[in-house]
Amino acid sequence: MQSVVTRKNSYTLSINIRESGVELEKARQHIIEDIRVNGKVKGFKQGSSIPEAVIVREYGEEVIRERALDRVMNHIYPKILKKENIVPVAAGNITEVKSTDPIELTLEVEVFPEIEVDEAKLNKIRVKRTPVKVTDKDIDTEITAIKARFTHFHEAGSHSEDGADTSYEKIESGDRVTVTAQGYDKKWGEAIKETYVPGYPLVIGSASFIPGFEEELVGSKVGDETGFEITFPAEYHSEEFKSRKVYFVANIEKVEKPHTPEFTPEFIKDLRGVETDMAGFRDILRTEITNKKEAETRQVDENTLMEQMLAVATFEVGPTLLSQEIDQIYREHASNLEQQGLDIKGYLEHVKKSETEYKETVVAPEASRRIKAELLLRKIKEIKGTDATEDEVKAEVDKVIAQYSSTEVSERLKAKLVPGDTYYEDIKNRVIYRKVVDTFWA
Repeated sequence: MQSVVTRKNSYTLSINIRESGVELEKARQHIIEDIRVNGKVKGFKQGSSIPEAVIVREYGEEVIRERALDRVMNHIYPKILKKENIVPVAAGNITEVKSTDPIELTLEVEVFPEIEVDEAKLNKIRVKRTPVKVTDKDIDTEITAIKARFTHFHEAGSHSEDGADTSYEKIESGDRVTVTAQGYDKKWGEAIKETYVPGYPLVIGSASFIPGFEEELVGSKVGDETGFEITFPAEYHSEEFKSRKVYFVANIEKVEKPHTPEFTPEFIKDLRGVETDMAGFRDILRTEITNKKEAETRQVDENTLMEQMLAVATFEVGPTLLSQEIDQIYREHASNLEQQGLDIKGYLEHVKKSETEYKETVVAPEASRRIKAELLLRKIKEIKGTDATEDEVKAEVDKVIAQYSSTEVSERLKAKLVPGDTYYEDIKNRVIYRKVVDTFWA
């Protein structure tokens, strides 16, 4: 077997291969025997002694030789890759068959692109990190969000098993009110079909309805019917209703009182696995918000840094590698939508895009940026000789494990995340690439 490799472009190798015609004939005989045992030939049972001439007449010499050539290539292709030290992005394609005796053909293989970096300019790049500050207001906002997330409701006037006060039956701010409403062009006027609202659970003070509507319900109770005039905002989204006066009649069907959680040590332990008071919980939130902000600002700063790095590098990503990245990101988008209770098909219908259009206009630009960033960081890692120590990787692994409160899960991860494990190696690469990036901060 002989092979000669030439580079067609930055991401494609052309391999000229020569192999003895004897190997093709051996493969041809193997294909004929396989057809004899497993194939279908008119007038013969599978496994019977079918003459070769009959098999050739039934299947065609061209088809048999094509299968034989595929068999030869399946055998020698891995050897060529190993011999020439080639890491393919995808399986190679035969572009030309010059001869079959001996075998001489040309194979094209897409590989990771060659990357040229102007190291002098690269070493001058410095990006200033964005400072992160967490205020008491940030913590208050998070506490308010937690309260809203864990607030539940009890029907006004009903008995509450968990001690909520539901005795006041009239509507107050924060109550959840089930209301049916109809708008009219004036009091006792004609109903406006577009303004009908059937049995809607409205939280008073949420600003879900047009300004003034929710405030008009305050003080009413179940069974009340109340009428009032509302003027739609001048910037309302519907031209027909901009600055329009509408008389509404609202019927109160249910009133529910909110029960907001108290931040007791027990409630905090349920939230974060640590029994502490409110001051300690605020410290926990400060750390969490700081970590989140640092991650967000780091991403922005890294994007700025990557733009400058790409400006001093020259390379082109091959179509197969880019297509693989597009498919990967598309699956990530679909998964993220599923976590929100949506599906990608319904989402595409909503945004009025086909899967192809969505991939081309939304996913492809993101895929191009991401794959270029990954390839360039890999190249810079080689240039700088950056690596990670065992202690650095262990510290990152410990951070991953610490995210899980379950002792059983933590123990399983400790046993799994060892050198050689795929996820462990991903974590190690994450540490290495972070170290590469850190050398460019001002």
